[in-house]
Amino acid sequence: MIKAIIFDLGGTLIQVEKKVGKTYETLPYAVGVLTQLKKKFKLALITNVRPTVTVERVHEVLREAALFDFFDEIIVSSGVGYDKPAEQIFQIVLEKLNVKPEEAVMVGNTISTDVFGGNRMGMKTVLIQLGQEYQKSDWEKPDHIIHSLKELANQCK
Repeated sequence: MIKAIIFDLGGTLIQVEKKVGKTYETLPYAVGVLTQLKKKFKLALITNVRPTVTVERVHEVLREAALFDFFDEIIVSSGVGYDKPAEQIFQIVLEKLNVKPEEAVMVGNTISTDVFGGNRMGMKTVLIQLGQEYQKSDWEKPDHIIHSLKELANQCK
């Protein structure tokens, strides 16, 4: 039984490097989907950032995008010393959420970090592919591929 859903940030919940005025632009349906999922699951975020980007800055971005309050745990690579796909960063979030790998789903937009790391830990994985940028991999496959966060909400009812 799934107890937790873990998200990547850039390209999964917010547009990569896209700021509109003073706020970051979320992907379509992000707030509605997180609102729905929060009622049923623990939610967490794991994000890789440059070493100079602080945990506080990531929190600011999440607040600007109106996403911060959805998450039970927020794990930032610069704050823990590991980047996805390292097992350690996934282990940290699983321990903080108090769930086993098979009770969690990793949702992200990159095969080499999100899908590979989640698969290696024994988590279910969901690859979000927007528009025409479909990624294929002969060496790593997600459990599901979605093209909108709305599809994730429909699968998790």
